[in-house]
Amino acid sequence: MNWRFPDWYRLVPPEVIQPRVERIAGLCRQQGLDGLLLTDAYDVFYACGSGQQGLVLVRDSGEALVLMRRDAGRAAAESPLPVTPISGLTQAAELIQEALPAGARLGATLDVMPAVDYLGWQKRLSGVEIIDITGPWLSLKAIKDPWEIERMAAAGELAAGLYRRIPALLHPGMSEAELAGELQRRAMAGGSIDYMRSRKTYQQTYSWHISSGPEGGLPSAMDAPFNGLGLSPAFPLGAGHRQIQPGEPLNVDFGVSLEGYQTDQTRTFTLGPAPAEIRAAHDCLAAVEDALLEALVPGAVSGELFELAVGLAEAHGLGGQFLGRDSGHGIRFCAHGVGQELGVPPYILKNSPALVRAGQTYALELKMLLPSGPVGLENTVLVRAEGPARNLVPLGSELVEVPL
Repeated sequence: MNWRFPDWYRLVPPEVIQPRVERIAGLCRQQGLDGLLLTDAYDVFYACGSGQQGLVLVRDSGEALVLMRRDAGRAAAESPLPVTPISGLTQAAELIQEALPAGARLGATLDVMPAVDYLGWQKRLSGVEIIDITGPWLSLKAIKDPWEIERMAAAGELAAGLYRRIPALLHPGMSEAELAGELQRRAMAGGSIDYMRSRKTYQQTYSWHISSGPEGGLPSAMDAPFNGLGLSPAFPLGAGHRQIQPGEPLNVDFGVSLEGYQTDQTRTFTLGPAPAEIRAAHDCLAAVEDALLEALVPGAVSGELFELAVGLAEAHGLGGQFLGRDSGHGIRFCAHGVGQELGVPPYILKNSPALVRAGQTYALELKMLLPSGPVGLENTVLVRAEGPARNLVPLGSELVEVPL
C-alpha cells in the first residue's frame, strides 16, 4: 500500500527520533546493558514515531531494531527508522537474539509488561538476562525535547480555549456529565484524542474529572484527595448525573491530549457568587501556585517544595484541607509528571530527595477539600534552565464566578 497522510496527520521527524535513539543507547551504556527492549505502545511511539503494534530494541551501539506485526507497512510509512515485519513474538525473539551478544543484559520496562509476557520473553530469549529499567527509563523521558514541548504547548492552547467557553455552557440544572460531554465534543473537534494515558494505572484515565458540591469530595479508586461519585460502581470516578448547584464549587479537571502529548489543568467555577470559604480556599491555592512557579528551578529539592506548599496552606489556616490531608484520603504529592503519560516522575513529593531538572514538566496538583465540595487549581508547567517555570496553559488562574 502506498501510504499518503494528510497534512494534519503529522509525523515525527527524523531529527527528533534519532537523538532519542542516541539517548537510549547512552542509557544502555550508563546502566551496563547491551540493549533496551521497549514493548509498551507509548514507549514504542517515543522511540520510533509509530504507534503500530510491535516493539523496539535499541542497542548500546545506537542501532535500533523496529519490529512490527500490525501494521508493518503503515509503521514503515510513519517511522523514520527502518521497520522489519514480524509474524509474532517468536520471530521477534529470534531477531533480538541475533542482534545481541551471548549472555546479553537486556533492559525492559517491567512496570508496564504483563507477567505472562515477561515469562514468555524469559523462555524465548535463552541466555539473556532481563533487567528492570523502569526507573532510569522514566527519568530519561522526564526531560522533554523541543518537539515534545511544542506539542504540549499546543495542547495547553487547546485546553485554554475550552476553559474559556465553560461560562457560556454552564446553566442551572446542568449535570456534571452534560458539561463533560460538551467539553469532550469540543476537545475532539480541536484534535484531542480524549485519552489521558496514565502509566500502570488501576483505572484507565479519562479526560473528564469533573465534580461538584459535597458529593464531589467523595474519595474513590484514584490517588487524589477527591474523586466525585462517577456514573456507576463500575467507574466510580469523575462526572456523574449530579446537577450543578448555585453557590457550590465546581472542580473542572479536564485533560487534553494532542498528537500523543498531554496537559493537565483544573479550574474552579461557581454558578453565581462564590461563598467566602471557597474564595479563601482558592486564594490560598493561587498563592501556593505562585510560590511553586518561582521555586521550580533546577536543583530544587522535591520534598522541600512539598513542605513549601504545605507551609503556605497552613499559614492561610487551611493546612488540613490542602490535598485532603485531614480527610484520611489525603495525598503525599502536590505535582506529578505529565507529557505522554500522567502519574509518572517527576513528582513534588513529601520527603523526596529528588532534584528538579531543566526540561521537566509538572502538573501542579493543587486541591482543597471543603465541606461544600472540591476546589482545585492546576496548570502544566515547564522547568527552564533559568528563571521561573513556564506555564504551558495560557489561561488565568482566577476563580470563575458565572452570573446566573
